[in-house]
Amino acid sequence: DVQIRTKLVRYWSYIKSAAIHIGDDILEVQGSAETEEIGTAHYWYNLQYQGKMTTFGGFPVSVRVDSGRRRKHIFEIDLSSKYPGQKIFLDTMKEFVRVSFVKASSDAFGNAVGMLGDF
Repeated sequence: DVQIRTKLVRYWSYIKSAAIHIGDDILEVQGSAETEEIGTAHYWYNLQYQGKMTTFGGFPVSVRVDSGRRRKHIFEIDLSSKYPGQKIFLDTMKEFVRVSFVKASSDAFGNAVGMLGDF
């Protein structure tokens, strides 16, 4: 499951947070507009704020900070062990969150429906 939560700002909206559920694990990622928090990743792993994670749903996961001026936090879930070449990325930049799927296939996402699109 991949869920997004949006925030309405005047005449437009953006993805404020995203949550992914694989197996028994839940990862929620949220951006922040606070300038003093730019270097801090806001995430909850199995409902624990900034919980230590090396795997997610049995898949390797990594968290890194982009060294550019935007200081993006990039969460990468590598599904390659079961679905070759496939990955899920969650990126945060300030208060914005992006969810992207790399080489998605019907084997992994065949019954997916929702705001991010139907597979």
